[in-house]
Amino acid sequence: MATVRPNTLLVGLVAGSVLVAVHDALFYWRDVEPTGIVGTLWPVAFAVLLVLWLDQDSRTHPNIYRPFEFSYLLFFLWVPYLPYYLWRTRGTTGLAMLAGILLLAFLSQILMWLIYAAR
Repeated sequence: MATVRPNTLLVGLVAGSVLVAVHDALFYWRDVEPTGIVGTLWPVAFAVLLVLWLDQDSRTHPNIYRPFEFSYLLFFLWVPYLPYYLWRTRGTTGLAMLAGILLLAFLSQILMWLIYAAR
């Protein structure tokens, strides 16, 4: 299996989040209910990209113990493991990364709230 560089996965995460957020915000701006599958599938794609990034990034840190089932466990336990991993590998910079990931996860809702507040 070919490995993907962790930075490529993060670029996909950011680009996808921004595109979906702009898509949702434009629909909200026009008071139209989005009918596409984009808004429905993006949270799943976001989680998959984030888990793949965690898996690839953990390979670059020798101090992270990776048992045989590590990749599969990430898909089930990524929510509690993400803050721990970022803190363990990057310290306070990891907490800033966690804030950025949360911002990306809720970017659509934040943009819609800003549009609502501006009206």
